Amino acid sequence: SYEPEDRVKIATDARIDSVAEAFAQVIDAKSPYTATHSAGVAEIAVGIGKVQGLIPKELKDLNRAGLLHDIGKLGVPNTILDKPNKLSSAVWSVTRAHPRYTVEILSQVSVFKPIAQIAGRHHERLDGSGYHLGLRGDQMSQMDKILQVADVAEALAADRPYRAGMSVEQVLAIVDSDSGTKLD
Repeated sequence: SYEPEDRVKIATDARIDSVAEAFAQVIDAKSPYTATHSAGVAEIAVGIGKVQGLIPKELKDLNRAGLLHDIGKLGVPNTILDKPNKLSSAVWSVTRAHPRYTVEILSQVSVFKPIAQIAGRHHERLDGSGYHLGLRGDQMSQMDKILQVADVAEALAADRPYRAGMSVEQVLAIVDSDSGTKLD
């Protein structure tokens, strides 16, 4: 009420999407190995969602969840994220906390609260072997499962400090081999 009228900005869908895109760029700038990861995950997830027949609101939420799914990595040191060799169990536990941080951060922003759980479940797996909650397939939504596939596919295709990016054929073969057990 104290803001001058000419400076009031209404939180339109376009502005909310711009904020999500800006945060995705900040998240991905944290490491040279993730320069376009969040945008790539969002793009893949929306593509899968369209094929699966999701409605426009679900596609919008899926896009935002894809853009913001790794916001919790802002709480993980780069020395861990960019480590070129196998992580110790202590360091691995720090990395595995980032989905929980994602949920905590997004839940604090009213406009992103509806996507917080979806974004934070990107490392869960159908067989319960994922993290941070260890959920099984029947405990997850279709959108959770779509984001999981999108995250895996984008990460496999990208260069990482410990390996080169894989071809589309290799990515699809891995996703297919995990289909029904780890990924939907």
